[in-house]
Amino acid sequence: MTKLINLIRDEEGATAIEYGLIAALIAAGIVGATMALGGQVVSTFEYIEDEMAKAIAGDEGGV
Repeated sequence: MTKLINLIRDEEGATAIEYGLIAALIAAGIVGATMALGGQVVSTFEYIEDEMAKAIAGDEGGV
């Protein structure tokens, strides 16, 4: 009977589950932010690439 009571009072498993849920929520947030901002980041790098290509070619485009 004592072992059963100790097993019910043991909270180490619950703590591990809580940490797992927190990690899963953080991962979901990172994935969501990456998907939401991914297109903007790609567009920014493409713009930078185009401007650098113009600068190398000597066509500064009014800059």
